Amino acid sequence: MKVTRRQFLLGTACLLGAPTVMAAPVRPKVVIVGGGWGGLAAARQLASQCDVLMIERNPDFVSLPLSNRWLAGLDDGRRLRQDYRGAAQALGYRFLQSEVLGIERGARRVDTSHGSFPYDWLIVAAGIAEADPALFAGDQAAARHTREHFPSAYTAGRELDVLKQKLAGFSGGEFLMTLPLAPYRCPPAPYERAVIIAQAIKTRGLKARLTLVEPNAPWPAYQRVFSEVYRDQVNYLPNTRLHQLDPYRRIATLDIDEINFTDALIMPQQQAADICRRSGLVAADSAWAAVDPRNFGVSGDERVFVIGDSVGSVSPLFGHYPKTGELASRMGQIVATEIAGRIAGQPPVPALPESTCFAYVNLAPAAFTRIVTRYRLRGDGLVAQTISQTRENNPQGEDDAWLDARHGELFGPAARR
Repeated sequence: MKVTRRQFLLGTACLLGAPTVMAAPVRPKVVIVGGGWGGLAAARQLASQCDVLMIERNPDFVSLPLSNRWLAGLDDGRRLRQDYRGAAQALGYRFLQSEVLGIERGARRVDTSHGSFPYDWLIVAAGIAEADPALFAGDQAAARHTREHFPSAYTAGRELDVLKQKLAGFSGGEFLMTLPLAPYRCPPAPYERAVIIAQAIKTRGLKARLTLVEPNAPWPAYQRVFSEVYRDQVNYLPNTRLHQLDPYRRIATLDIDEINFTDALIMPQQQAADICRRSGLVAADSAWAAVDPRNFGVSGDERVFVIGDSVGSVSPLFGHYPKTGELASRMGQIVATEIAGRIAGQPPVPALPESTCFAYVNLAPAAFTRIVTRYRLRGDGLVAQTISQTRENNPQGEDDAWLDARHGELFGPAARR
């Protein structure tokens, strides 16, 4: 058989080893459930070396640390909402607005209302859920009515707008506000909102009173503000529990009394996000997710992490990390570093989170408390906590600078200023 020149050259190339086209390396798949501070921080840090998909039910990020100032009319709200899609496009990861239906840990798959997505690594940053059935003796219709008409506004969604309208339309009477048992999201936030309501009552000259029902020990700084600045506007009841609520007749049953209220802000008990319980991430004796306090990994599943407000107790010395935005973002960064190290076969880099938050104790004149929380690992392996509080009676925009810096970390150039 006569061999053509083309056939000869091709055969020679095969013998000599012709150059081959190499396939692009497959990037590890990271799925992040939840687009809060922790999920955003992890997504940004991992995007350069992983195929990152962040799944969030809401179309926009709502900055809860800014929400109280917006409610009080002290901020124009431009920074209140940030664009998920813009951030994902700018920072190199994917965003899907969808409801997470389940997590199949054995198959390493997340099921959503828009399909199923496999993962090599999973980060659950789903926030909190509110456990309110006990208040209504199991009456789910009453629970829904309460969430619709007296929302806690503790989650990112339309509840903030409802609360804004509620406060603007309140014209007098008994305003009831209840706090959940600790731990709960952003510890000083309810007191700050109480100050906003009290200030509105006082400056508008309303024939009204705010009753603040607190099942925990009193917060001294705010207890002093309520007794000294808002003595005629606030009835503060620390160490008092709300046992039952009739949202239709507007009657609240406390430890030793009943209150007939005109309007209310009801904050039920909080717990880990529902997806954590459905996926077996919550300990049997806890309402919160069980994780390693140093890297937030789930016991028995080295590919799954839980971060943010769903995290349970991390130390017998103090219990839970405070459920704040900055602390969640630090958790996200720690987990991202852990995953990157495991992918590269490198030992983990020891790190612990920290948190700073600002809480207004007065609006006119403005004054806030800066709360800084830091952690260290003791010689016996336990995590220890240090908290410092300083009051600033002449604010110079420190809280604005802090918030803009944190938004820059999460959203990069897409952050709204």
